[in-house]
Amino acid sequence: MMLKVILFLACLLQLSTLHATAFDFAPYRVRNLLPTDLVRSVASADPARLVAVGEYKVSFDLDLANLATTNNSAAAQIHLDGETLQETLGMRYGMNENIQIGFDLSWVNHKKGSLDGFIEDWHDFFGLPAGDRDELPDDDLSYRYQRNGEELFNIDHSANGLGDLRLQLSWQLATSQPMASALHLTVKVPTGAADKMTGNEGWGVNLSLAHDYRITLDDGASASFWGGLGGSWLEDGDVLAEQAENWAANAWLGAGWSPNNWLALKLQMDGQTALYESDLEELGDPALILTIGGTIALTQKTFLDLAVEEDLAVNSSPDVSFHLGLSHFF
Repeated sequence: MMLKVILFLACLLQLSTLHATAFDFAPYRVRNLLPTDLVRSVASADPARLVAVGEYKVSFDLDLANLATTNNSAAAQIHLDGETLQETLGMRYGMNENIQIGFDLSWVNHKKGSLDGFIEDWHDFFGLPAGDRDELPDDDLSYRYQRNGEELFNIDHSANGLGDLRLQLSWQLATSQPMASALHLTVKVPTGAADKMTGNEGWGVNLSLAHDYRITLDDGASASFWGGLGGSWLEDGDVLAEQAENWAANAWLGAGWSPNNWLALKLQMDGQTALYESDLEELGDPALILTIGGTIALTQKTFLDLAVEEDLAVNSSPDVSFHLGLSHFF
């Protein structure tokens, strides 16, 4: 299996050297994949540079999170052991020099933890703390939460379905060779199902400001720095409605370095306020996520993102997540 992966990546690298031209940086549009956060979610890290007039950008993202945490307080108990996979189809279209429209539609699948053994070996090899993993069974699915003796959700078998639809309108505030800024307005339409934890059946509105700065280095390499701030209004919905916070804020900060015209190495930090009122870290603590990876230009207009996400604020986001994104401009 490992040999097949190596050969596949080698083919991608060879293809990119044959067809790619100038590299285009873009932030990682990752989300907190804790089931309780996924059904609400804050603004995503959208680019500061919109697509060109009359141009389409189509993207397909795979985000896989492995969860293994259990916690309790005087009034509540939470147990999250399993994996959540989110597949997202997105489109952006440049209406004119300053306006862009688009959408994102996801499919969410909660399933057994097929990567438990691999992640445990990874932690052992690097001497990383295992947290609650040693206390939980491998390859299990159990998402449950109780408060004051009442069970508020319990998913113990595979559950999947359509996630929430997000409609976006973007404005290009400024753009130049080194710097760009954009404003993004996103409306979350409740197309997901609360009983499957693919949505909370509540509306949401995100407003975010994105900025980036790009430079060309003396050796022909290039670098980019980006960041953004977002604010969200989120309806209570049907998932933990009594504890839901209606207002949330988030921010992201990232940097990338491209040594040539087909590869970029990137890292990004995403932080958000808590989406629920709770004494439990999984619900009531802010989240801080570090994403490390890179982007390969497969052709002049096709880009592949590969990244790993780690929780820097323990238990408020998945222990580890994996991101794969494919985008094409036409």
